[in-house]
Amino acid sequence: MSKSVEGLIEDAGHERLRELGYEPRLKRRLSLTGSIALTLSDITPAGSLLVVGIAVVAVAGTGSALAYLVGCALAVTVAMCMAELGSVYPLAGGLYSIVSRVLGTPAAFLTLLSYTVQAIFLPASIALGIGVYLHSLSDGFPVNASAVVAMVIVTALAMLRIDTNAIMTGIFLVLEMVVIVVIAAAGFSHPTQHLSVFLHPAGLADGKMVSFGIGAVIGAVAIAMQSVNGYDAAIAFAEETKGSAKTVGKAVLLSCLLGIVLELAAFLGAAVGAPSLKDFLASGTPLTYVVEQRFGHGAGIAVTVGAVIAFFNACLAITLQFARILWASGRDGIWPGAMSRALAKVHPSTHAPWVATLLVGFFAVVLCFFSNIVAVVTFVSVTAVLLYIFIGVAAVVSRLRDRTTKRPFRMPIWPVWPATAVIGSVAALTQQPHRDLLIVAGIYLAGLLYYALYLRTRDRRLEQLAVDDTLQLHGSKVI
Repeated sequence: MSKSVEGLIEDAGHERLRELGYEPRLKRRLSLTGSIALTLSDITPAGSLLVVGIAVVAVAGTGSALAYLVGCALAVTVAMCMAELGSVYPLAGGLYSIVSRVLGTPAAFLTLLSYTVQAIFLPASIALGIGVYLHSLSDGFPVNASAVVAMVIVTALAMLRIDTNAIMTGIFLVLEMVVIVVIAAAGFSHPTQHLSVFLHPAGLADGKMVSFGIGAVIGAVAIAMQSVNGYDAAIAFAEETKGSAKTVGKAVLLSCLLGIVLELAAFLGAAVGAPSLKDFLASGTPLTYVVEQRFGHGAGIAVTVGAVIAFFNACLAITLQFARILWASGRDGIWPGAMSRALAKVHPSTHAPWVATLLVGFFAVVLCFFSNIVAVVTFVSVTAVLLYIFIGVAAVVSRLRDRTTKRPFRMPIWPVWPATAVIGSVAALTQQPHRDLLIVAGIYLAGLLYYALYLRTRDRRLEQLAVDDTLQLHGSKVI
């Protein structure tokens, strides 16, 4: 592509950014393929299956297959909303920036809090996954120390140019796909379980198979949705993506669909190919159990190595995503002056948001020393579901209120997608542990207090300054 054409493409992206009130500061180096590579790495199909999939099986038993199907269907409805709104507001703040434009500052700050909680805990959780699987290969790899080393390396790599990171994650992603293929092949090549088994939820209790209620399946839906979560990362990379704003919408939807197809193929394959349903449910790693039963211990080791690669790839992609969201919050002045100015800094040569990246890495490294703390943070799934509710409501409000707004990517059969997303997410939310709901409620309450004491005052002051400037422009005197 000639430099003149590249310049026109970059100008088109920057033009929309200026329309939204921002001067471009990040460099547009990502193609659609690069954005999908980064976003799909954020979803990390293999890594999610080998960690989150275990939790789905533990909660829903044989109903886990149904929970995955419902969760993935709901994920598509959310992705439709994100794709449309991401093309209208292609900003690095992701869902936080979208909610700010559509629903206002209070809702936007709660959305940002949800992201901040994930930015603190998710990279560390994934880095600890690297430590756990390395330790399973050899006792010479201490879990916590391995996680710390991995997170330090990830933070350093996240400081590089975004297109360099896209190439690295793309290479890792190819290796991750091999793991998915092996798991799917292990199951579908030797199907042993009838599909009817998965329509009647049952699980283990005191070593015996017992029936599970439909509530267990609904409760596992939120976890399954978390398993394919991450397609919103394409919006966080929007200010670094080439082409029109429609490219952002495409990246969101394509990443979601690819992630779902890959995860469903592997999970359903492993479920129907489990030699013993009881052993499958009792296993601490049900998917690798199926692989070892079909292809032997060597294949199980290969899948474990693939899991380490998948976790590292996901850790890098998620650090890149959350760094850009925190950077956008600094640019918007969400935090007190000095903190916002620091977060908004961009490296002069790599154009990476270096302070925000270091902050995400710092929290992850610290938490890697406390594996038990990170392991019990189950409320992160609740924050993800709440994000889905916010974006579903925003998709409805945007269409009803902003009728003349240009939508480069327009979801079909509106309002089916946002309505289904909100109803399904609320239903999944009602089945979450009360403890997790109370923790998130406490976080949101603190956020509302911050808004009332700082952000609302700041917004009023800015509005008054705007009025003063207008009056001075017309020669009026402010009384």
